[in-house]
Amino acid sequence: MKKSRMFWSTVLNILAVIILVAYAYGSWFFASVLIARPTQTLAESAALVKKTPADVGLPAPLDVTIVNGEVTLAGWYFANERDGDCGVVLLHGYTSTRYGALDFAPLFWECGCDLLLYDARGHGESNGRYHTYGYYEKEDARAAALWLAAQSGLSLGKIGLMGVSYGAATSLQAAPLLPELAFIIADSPYQDLETIIRYQAVQQYGPAVQMMIPGAWLVAELRANFDVEEVSPANSAAQAQPPILLIHSLSDTYTPSAHSQAIYARSNANRTVLHLTDWGASHGDDVNTNFSGYAELVDLFLQEYAPGFGKSD
Repeated sequence: MKKSRMFWSTVLNILAVIILVAYAYGSWFFASVLIARPTQTLAESAALVKKTPADVGLPAPLDVTIVNGEVTLAGWYFANERDGDCGVVLLHGYTSTRYGALDFAPLFWECGCDLLLYDARGHGESNGRYHTYGYYEKEDARAAALWLAAQSGLSLGKIGLMGVSYGAATSLQAAPLLPELAFIIADSPYQDLETIIRYQAVQQYGPAVQMMIPGAWLVAELRANFDVEEVSPANSAAQAQPPILLIHSLSDTYTPSAHSQAIYARSNANRTVLHLTDWGASHGDDVNTNFSGYAELVDLFLQEYAPGFGKSD
């Protein structure tokens, strides 16, 4: 009897060790998916986007670097000869590069704005080992806006931030750091990291993966030295001083439009506008699906909340 109990005790202990090892491995794997997923090179991004600056009406860019602590951001600066006395920083989506923000450039180039497009940390030609979904990236966006102000001679009140998806969430999280900005435009942002990761995990791996999420978060936080709970564009929008335009496709299944609705619900309604589009666009693709309609939404927002921004003709 005693030998039998010892046998089963040993078996259970072995099984417990196997389960713990498997859970630790799974946590490390999913943490890597979260914070260290491979991103596109600049060449790969150019091939996917199939557009160059010239294709969207821009001149040859000036290659620039922006240093923020241990991270060096690589980007393009476009000085506008029309001199609209305005500037905009454009932020791309997750795993993309500055090429992924080119579609938005004509919205502001035509009104005379200088433009800065840069690769997010850990993307393209920018260094940085981990992706923290705005926790550190918001400081990069702040550094980029300050760089643009110094380079162009513009005050922050003549500069706006616009991002799509990952870049939209970063722009919103940068808002409390840049209260003087002219505006922030966020296309298809997530409301917070916890909500979008739970949703994406189930979409990509099935419901069973939810048991791995706590372990993956813990490992990700330890490896990248950040706090998942603090990654919240919705909370940042609630603290923002610049006017905010939220644009989100009702057809978006990657980051559902409910995320922008949640952000809007937390923000100041006196300086926040939400447009849920019904153009049939996929995630972050409203600008390509209906450029004229998209430009009209942006123009109307700027006329009301940033009057005099750029040249009107």
